[in-house]
Amino acid sequence: MTSHFSCIGIELESADDMEALVDRISDAAESVQVPGGMYLVWPGDGPELWLQCDAEDQLIGMTPHFAGPTRMRLGIVAAIERPGQSELDGSFYAWANPPADDPAAGDYPLVFDCPDAAMHDELELPCVAMVQLAAFAHHLEIWDSVAEFERARGGDDTQLSSRAFIPAGLLRQEGVEDPPPPVAFAIVNGHVLAAEVRENPLTGLRYQWAALATHGGTLDMVAPMAMVSREIHEGSVISGGFWLSGQIVQDDEDEHEHEHAAS
Repeated sequence: MTSHFSCIGIELESADDMEALVDRISDAAESVQVPGGMYLVWPGDGPELWLQCDAEDQLIGMTPHFAGPTRMRLGIVAAIERPGQSELDGSFYAWANPPADDPAAGDYPLVFDCPDAAMHDELELPCVAMVQLAAFAHHLEIWDSVAEFERARGGDDTQLSSRAFIPAGLLRQEGVEDPPPPVAFAIVNGHVLAAEVRENPLTGLRYQWAALATHGGTLDMVAPMAMVSREIHEGSVISGGFWLSGQIVQDDEDEHEHEHAAS
């Protein structure tokens, strides 16, 4: 069964599989205390699993992430709350590539889920931050080069370019009263800067990673091998639908403190 977990080489077919996975990683996970409970983090040299425990140490959730080398400059505007989410879940509404004086503007808006959201409860919003954004593939198309992509495009200027980002999770159907909160989903076209088939150290299963340059920035893409129809390499073009998971690695206050210390 394809899931976000399969994008990092973890196959879960049942609730029993999920329970076995939790038992397997709990002892090796690092604990991070946060308001309302704690995270147990299993780091796998890229793949990560974030277990959520409440104040009584009861497991209330688990989410995957991929910690990669790319960084994207975002203006983080507001936190998003969804019905039924756990206390340690969290998502943010943001803008890509914002101007220096306005976090609430930029190339386009987007939403990303944040595996360690409770660690940022005191983050003053809006702010500008560097975010490591991981795109978990729902579906993929692959071309060997920009030239091949353009030939497939057939000169149709109404089609998306080879670097494009559509924040599909923000689209709303007209006429719907009280729409649900936006979701962390996007349609992305991008140029591959680097790519590698990797192996999850926990399961031994392979998955595809790529650094993807798109409109507004660069992100880490991960996908199960079953979605990879041809070799992905530097210079390839990828198009697909993706769930977005992001970690805030440096906010503007951190950057200002660093600049002050350097001076």
